[in-house]
Amino acid sequence: MSGGVKTRSHTKGKTHKEEEKMDSLQQREEAESVSTMLKDIKSELQIFRAENKQDLQNIREELRQDVKAELATFKTEVNQSIFANTERAIALENKLTEAEARITEAETLNAAMKDALTKVVENYKAVQRKVTDLEGRSRRNNVRLYGVPEGAEGDSMSRFVDGLLKKALSLPQDTSLQIQRAHRALTGKPDQNAPPRSIIINFQEYTRKEEILKKAWAGKVMYEGQRISFDHDYATEVAQKRREYGNIKKTLKEKGVRFQTPLDKIRIHWDTGTRTYGSAREAALEMRRRGYSVSIPGADSTDMGPEMERLSRATEWQRVGE
Repeated sequence: MSGGVKTRSHTKGKTHKEEEKMDSLQQREEAESVSTMLKDIKSELQIFRAENKQDLQNIREELRQDVKAELATFKTEVNQSIFANTERAIALENKLTEAEARITEAETLNAAMKDALTKVVENYKAVQRKVTDLEGRSRRNNVRLYGVPEGAEGDSMSRFVDGLLKKALSLPQDTSLQIQRAHRALTGKPDQNAPPRSIIINFQEYTRKEEILKKAWAGKVMYEGQRISFDHDYATEVAQKRREYGNIKKTLKEKGVRFQTPLDKIRIHWDTGTRTYGSAREAALEMRRRGYSVSIPGADSTDMGPEMERLSRATEWQRVGE
């Protein structure tokens, strides 16, 4: 009995060792398998790295070539642009130089034109004064008669005026007025309700004309119940300047200020003294300063001052570089 038991125990122990040995062998095989697998993975990684390294180098080289080509193209474009801009700048500089030369020439011409125009205006003013003076002298023996209705003269203006003056001024019928000619102002016939044209009377002698005016101005002169008035026959320019005093004379009359209008001027007798003004604008400005309500007219029609001022402003160019 005891001998049989020992045999079974020995057999059982041997089997256990074999199992351990087999387990160990199996583990070793598994380890070798894992090691082989790792080696394969490492080898594959090395191959992958080598392949990718070459690809990266190829990509890097391609990028470098592309960037180099782009930079070369950009450099070419920049150089072309600089060249074109340089040519454009040179062209503009040439045009500017040419323009400056032309402006200088124009300024020189402008100065010469200004001097010439100034002389022309001055000559015009001198000629205008002479013409006005000659016209005034030619009208020296004339009288203007205002307020006579149109058509009252009938067939002969001279006979009509001769009779009118003798009757209205209470002159003897045998008085020789020495009227050379008489006629209406040379303008279009007015409308029915418009003021009649004045009558221009030319006397043979200046002294006779002055006698008629003196007598007419001595009091009111009537014709068929209507007041008529007498005045010198002024030159056109003088008459226009005198008309421009209209509002001023009206205001002075309303304020009781005495005045006179010698030829184309106005003489005002202020409380502070008498002053003479050469234009309606000058007189109106003085009246404004003294507190009178009166409109300020523009420059009178015969004054070339404003034209000279506009001419001066129009030709005042500033030279280049000044």
